[in-house]
Amino acid sequence: MQMTLIRTASAVVALLVLLLDSGTAKAYPQFQFSTDTKRCDLCHYSPAGGGLIKSYGRDAAGEEISMAGNGDFLHGAWTPPDWLDLGMDYRGATIIKDDELTGSRTAIFPMQFDLYTRAKLADRVSFNMIAGFRGQARTTDNDSVIKRLVSREHFVMWKPRGKSKAYLRVGRFFAPYGLRLPDHTSYIRRYLGFHSLEETYNISYGSVKGDREYHMTAFAPTPDFLGSGTKAFGYAGYYEKRIRDGTAAWGAQVKVAVSPDDVSYMAGGVGKMWLAKAKLLLLGELNAGFQTFDADGADGRPQLAGYLGLTYFPMKGLMLGTAVERYTSDLSIKGTERDSVNLSVQLFPYAHIELMLIGKFEFQGSKFGDAAKLGMFQFHYYL
Repeated sequence: MQMTLIRTASAVVALLVLLLDSGTAKAYPQFQFSTDTKRCDLCHYSPAGGGLIKSYGRDAAGEEISMAGNGDFLHGAWTPPDWLDLGMDYRGATIIKDDELTGSRTAIFPMQFDLYTRAKLADRVSFNMIAGFRGQARTTDNDSVIKRLVSREHFVMWKPRGKSKAYLRVGRFFAPYGLRLPDHTSYIRRYLGFHSLEETYNISYGSVKGDREYHMTAFAPTPDFLGSGTKAFGYAGYYEKRIRDGTAAWGAQVKVAVSPDDVSYMAGGVGKMWLAKAKLLLLGELNAGFQTFDADGADGRPQLAGYLGLTYFPMKGLMLGTAVERYTSDLSIKGTERDSVNLSVQLFPYAHIELMLIGKFEFQGSKFGDAAKLGMFQFHYYL
């Protein structure tokens, strides 16, 4: 009883602290069709979505996504010059976690603090950068402000004039692949090379035009001091076709990663569908892979990673979501599967502000009676 009271009190204190702090709101793939926006690049400068938002995205944030407010930079108080675009994301979080390995614990921590810059270097050429601090729930005696500085994106992009919708990007960013969920702990990110700070160095070419898009990316390892991702060279390709008058889409994808220790092959598909009358959005992704550890490929293991999510929009500024996930590191060995069930409530009470409450239950080896539980509250603010 006493422990229950302590946990409850800790959670209440954490919520109050965060409500007095700042946070960030990021775009989600749920907005692609639910806001009558067919393509991610309409709201974002990045051709595949994510990162700094354009004026179109800012208008949508204020008029369609949030309950009230002005979505412009600095709430409309100042507009940067034409050659410069700026932004900021801060995300604070509190978690309550309970599992067999670590027991029960509560943590309050800054999850993200990033500054965004986009500068026009020449006609149709721009430099884009995201720089900030590593978010972390635990601190050590060796932590310092300098060590926590990081730039997870910095790239130069070329986009020609005229009817062409092609682009060329060179630098550090995530190779376009899959649903590109904002939650870096989702299995289709965590186990497929898209976890936090696992952005690679890439040369990416593609086109986003009309009802289809494609992205082809050659990637190289990230230095150790910039992240802890896989140290592999490889290729990723993604193709998407929008159907049903722009209310649904299907996608196909491949990825090959070659490192000194292994070679991983991955192929899969993506599905999205917006049901306007029911105010429901369906998102799904399924990947089948094979990881080999020797030159002839005889010593390897088949793998699987999948996600199925449902989001309900009961009213403007409110999203209710649920999702199920599975990752199996070796399909030939029983007990290597990992499953999760996620529940979320996301409230956008005012432009630039998002409140999020997440509950996650994880199961190892199909032991559904023994779950690791995670509760998280986030307060987001962006400019």
